Amino acid sequence: MKTIRELLTDRSPISVPGTMTVLDAAKTMHAAKIGALLVDDAKGTVGVFTERDLMARVVVAGLDPATTPIANVMTRDLFTAGPDERINEIARRLQERHIRHLPVIEDGKVIGMLSLRDLLREHVDVKRSEVQALTAYIQGEGDAAP
Repeated sequence: MKTIRELLTDRSPISVPGTMTVLDAAKTMHAAKIGALLVDDAKGTVGVFTERDLMARVVVAGLDPATTPIANVMTRDLFTAGPDERINEIARRLQERHIRHLPVIEDGKVIGMLSLRDLLREHVDVKRSEVQALTAYIQGEGDAAP
């Protein structure tokens, strides 16, 4: 199975300051077609602001997105992974914790961001290849099963 590093793209994660309002963060996420932003301060990455944070901590709580800074409603307890960890293990841990967004850290710096969807898509691709190989084997088109 592949490692996290193999799924990373050239697309850099988007980082914003904690002073940004929820409304501006939501607009940024919508424009970039992403579900999470990294939140940085002078020390580095201090949290992540996600669609779930928007719903649970802003909308349901009745806060004004135009005046609420994301630092007040972001997720601070980050679950991260290193780039050389195995996809299957990380996907399992994300599902157990009900986490959808994964900052990838190397040498103390965020080098990428993956979603649970990215990991599950890879899993589906692997299974699809296995099914194709087995189908070819059963139909006598291959010399050996995978």
